Amino acid sequence: MTHTDYTKQILNIKDENIYFNENCLEIKKINNVDTKVFHGYLTYTPEYCPKCGCINEGFDDIIKWDFKKNCKIKITKVCGFNSLLILDKQRFLCKHCNRTFTASTSVVDFHKQISNDTNLNIKLELMQKGSEKDIAKRNNVSSNHVNRILDKISQDKLIKNNGILPKKFGIDEFSATKDTISKMAFITVDHENHNIFDINDSRLSLDIEKYFKRYSKNERDKVEFITMDLYKPYYKLMHGLFKNAILISDRFHIVIQVRNALDNTRIKLCNKSNPNYKKLKKYWKLILKNESNLDDTNKKYNKHFKKEVTQKDIVTYLINTDKTLYNDYQLYQGIIKSINNRNKADYINIVHNNINNKFISKKMKKSLKTFINMENYILNSFDYEYSNGIVEGTNNVIKQIKHTACGYKKFKHFKARIMLIKGILNPITQN
Repeated sequence: MTHTDYTKQILNIKDENIYFNENCLEIKKINNVDTKVFHGYLTYTPEYCPKCGCINEGFDDIIKWDFKKNCKIKITKVCGFNSLLILDKQRFLCKHCNRTFTASTSVVDFHKQISNDTNLNIKLELMQKGSEKDIAKRNNVSSNHVNRILDKISQDKLIKNNGILPKKFGIDEFSATKDTISKMAFITVDHENHNIFDINDSRLSLDIEKYFKRYSKNERDKVEFITMDLYKPYYKLMHGLFKNAILISDRFHIVIQVRNALDNTRIKLCNKSNPNYKKLKKYWKLILKNESNLDDTNKKYNKHFKKEVTQKDIVTYLINTDKTLYNDYQLYQGIIKSINNRNKADYINIVHNNINNKFISKKMKKSLKTFINMENYILNSFDYEYSNGIVEGTNNVIKQIKHTACGYKKFKHFKARIMLIKGILNPITQN
């Protein structure tokens, strides 16, 4: 193998018309950064003239006409060093149209200075979690160039409406960008493949209805299950769109309602005039913990109680300091147990027997009223295993993407990045 072959293998150059001299490498400081600079030249015999279309059959048609020298091409890093290809491109003269043209190569597009391999590497990195600024730095390009690549990807239709809806899916909203309506986006997650089905730039009922009505009534009637949180307008909307679907309230959101009500009661007691202020403030996690998971055997010395106590002892003491806190705690623990045991009868008894309880907090009573208003949907969560866990997990990934980038200005860029990272969109195989 010649030094040209070795150099081309190192640089991943597959163009057979590029050649390198023996001393083709030098290291220069460019913008105070050590850069590997490779010198090569591009030449071949063209088959035709791209200007007039004349077929090249000999010296009477097209001849070589000097070189277009020192064409700078940014290529992928070599051994961690920024790399630059200085390429002399052969020029040709067509004797038929008396015009000149320059040799072309697959290494870089016409009138571009960043190699196709570098652009490919940027696309691959956009499929991983990381900021555009970091991707630009690793590839020795500007962040604007990375943004232009993402913009080009986002121009394509990210989810093709092929007329088929998933039979089981979950819905939710998340905080998106300023150019979305109400700054919230609407997400649909397929329960069968555990991935995003689509993201809409509005969570308003009219926009969601318009979106789903792109699908035929026959297709919408095939939907079997829809999971969602306790946002009531969604239930009315989904009932109208999906006549045969069973709507299921997410169990996590049922628990979080009473959990927040209990914690609100505890916070109200946390004033410095209360002798148990420090205890209520420090042991909030134990109060919210599942009662069955509290340690009631291992005693440890506690400086607040000035004696050895268990976790169970701490919670028992604290909830007995206030009647409202005690009743909220018992109701909270009862709902947790009924949901964990899938005991529908216990859940119904707890909710209905405590709705008129004078010793529970206003916030807890409000939660119980919500449960009664949406009882049919909540009870479906006891009969079926489906929940919005996959949707909440996806939303968490989306928050991480947004946090890493310090936010996005354009929704189409944000959506494209989500789809890239979740593997739904592949720009490498994209037509």
